[in-house]
Amino acid sequence: MCVNSEARFLELMQRIGTLETNTRAGADTTAIGFLLVLNELAELRAEIANQRTEVRQDSAALGDELGGLRWHMHDHFTALHRENLNWLITLQRLINLARQEATHN
Repeated sequence: MCVNSEARFLELMQRIGTLETNTRAGADTTAIGFLLVLNELAELRAEIANQRTEVRQDSAALGDELGGLRWHMHDHFTALHRENLNWLITLQRLINLARQEATHN
């Protein structure tokens, strides 16, 4: 869609340039020709505005998805941290028990 808009824009710019050249050269240009070009420019502007709206909506949706991912990853890493901490506490208790056993024997 964007490539199509760019192609239409370039075509319209060329047509405007041709109309301006013809006008400067004194060629007979009709008001209908100018109106057609202006109409196509209006359509192109509307299409570009729609594309901008779509990009904004996509960006907002992406932001929401990233926020959800951050929340999920935070929860995941918090659970892993808690699990590792419990494992380290258990390991420390086992080491302390082994030291106590070694000192009593």
